[in-house]
Formats: sequence, C-alpha cells, structure tokens
Amino acid sequence: MKTSVTKTIQLILPVLPILSLKAQSPIINKAEDFTIGKVLIFQEATDDIVNITAKDNSYTWDFSKIKVLSSKTNTQSIVSPETTPYHDLFPNANLVEKNSDGRYVYVLKNENENHLVGFVSTKGNEITIKYEDPMLFIKRPIQYGDSISDEFSTEYSVRGMDFKGKGIVTIKADGYGKLLLPNKKYDNVLRIVIKQVQYDTLLQYSTVTKTETIIYLWFDNKHTAALLKITETKSDFYRNKTVEFLLSEN
Repeated sequence: MKTSVTKTIQLILPVLPILSLKAQSPIINKAEDFTIGKVLIFQEATDDIVNITAKDNSYTWDFSKIKVLSSKTNTQSIVSPETTPYHDLFPNANLVEKNSDGRYVYVLKNENENHLVGFVSTKGNEITIKYEDPMLFIKRPIQYGDSISDEFSTEYSVRGMDFKGKGIVTIKADGYGKLLLPNKKYDNVLRIVIKQVQYDTLLQYSTVTKTETIIYLWFDNKHTAALLKITETKSDFYRNKTVEFLLSEN
C-alpha cells in the first residue's frame, strides 16, 4: 500500500486554528489498541444538533445536550477470529469486533496500526466485504497535526450484483481540548477525522458509484475506545449519519 501526505479535508465540524490552543496537545498511545476479551458498550443518539458551523472556534466540544436514544445501545466484544462464523473468509485477521447489531469487523492489528480486512453484516441488507488491499484505520501513537493517507481495494456482492471497489483513506488529527457528553466530561481529548473516498464498479453493468464517508472520533489516554463517534456516509443514492458515545469499557 502507498502512503502520502494528505490534502486539507473540508470538515463538517469545526476546523480548529493552532493559535487559539491553550492546553498541550495529548499524544494518544492506545487508540483502538484492543485485546481479546475487551467489551465496549456504546449509547446511540440522534444527530439533530451535531452539526457545528466552521465559525465555532471553541476547543470545548459540547455534545452534552444531544438526544440519547435510551433503548438503543450497541455492545462490541473483541473476540478471536476463530470463534466467529466467517473467519475462513479472512485468514489474515487476528481480532474481530463483534457487534450486538449483527456486524462483524475483521481486523489485522499490529503494535502501531489497525487495518480493516473484512466486514460482515448479518441483519437488514446482508453483506460481506473483503478488503483485498486492507484499509488502514488507525495508527499509534497519534497526536495533533499527524496526517496519513492509504490506498485500499474491496470486492463484495449485494443481491446477486458483484462489485469491485478501490479508494483512499485519509486519517488526520485536527484538534484537541475538552469533550462534553451527556454522561461525562473528558479533558485532554484528541479529535481524529477519517475520510474514506471509494469508487465501486458494478461488474455486470460496468457502472461506477462514488461513496464518501467521514468519521469523527474523540480519544483520550484513559480508554482504548473512541469516546464519541460521528459517522456520515453519502453517495448519489444513499445518505446516512450515526452518533454514538462510550458508556463503558471493560
């Protein structure tokens, strides 16, 4: 895979100017440094008030008033690939994020990076995605100003239609400060923005679709999991946004 210095990302959430930073930028050493047996619980919330204009230069991200969907939580168990029903499809994975909503995320993890090698969804629109060229998802350690890009490729089928995809992912740590959530306040938090741009070719008709996904993650040095995740995906035919924050990590 190739890496390169990334271009500036046009953000939905606030771009944070260097001159106004007051606290020292944290170096995050354990971002998604998961081990087998860890259990994470995330609370889902609505996206009604998560859009912040670019004029907001505050380094306190205040999400304390987002609407919590109290009946909707997601439990993510970190398990060995051999304990899952799809491990034969992804022989290079060494851990799996098994979600209570029916998603399996197959990961190749080393000391400094996590790569996505496969994805299976067993509910709703069932889909299995193989990353022929795995996608970099996180690096360790990471601090404000770090930026890296990586190419990836996929293949998958949906309802009898076969797809091949390729794209580029950009990871950038673009700000730090305080994070206010409905259940807790966090200091010394680093925000990481992951932008994925993918082009999928429908093989039966040779048509190409562009999909763009932006994921905002907030980390501190007391947790391996993201404290808050905001994900927005859009294409010509689809648009979706999800919000969830960490309730517990054991």
